[in-house]
Amino acid sequence: MQTRLMNMVMICDEVNDRVLVLDKVKKYGREGLTFPGGKVEEGESLTDSVIREAKEETNLEIENPKLVGLITWIVEGRRDMGFLFRTSDFKGELIENNREGRLFWDSYDNMKKSDGLSESMDKIFEIYEGKFQEITWFYDEGRLIYQ
Repeated sequence: MQTRLMNMVMICDEVNDRVLVLDKVKKYGREGLTFPGGKVEEGESLTDSVIREAKEETNLEIENPKLVGLITWIVEGRRDMGFLFRTSDFKGELIENNREGRLFWDSYDNMKKSDGLSESMDKIFEIYEGKFQEITWFYDEGRLIYQ
């Protein structure tokens, strides 16, 4: 089974009680509201990958990302493993629009209530909230068959 490693980071601005939200776009449309992240490159550590992805997508330099959990999608013979990080240590000037979509700050609670969340975000929130440390979803022919 082919395995792809990915990451996601919730960047928290604790002073203003908000998180950084990405309104992600796909090549042919909108994917939805999520947190920044991406793929782990060959030979790269998980921590280095999330620091790099945060910089590429937001222009922010994050430090001390903490691993909080894992979400796995099993799709047609492929395992996609998403390592979920959180940090409140960042600096730099945010670039609000980039190739991934539009970035903006919002309260965590507002984000959770938003229309148009990216698929899986309801379970990802549960991991960030400590309800689960790991979740695995199984798909068959594009349909969720087990979670």
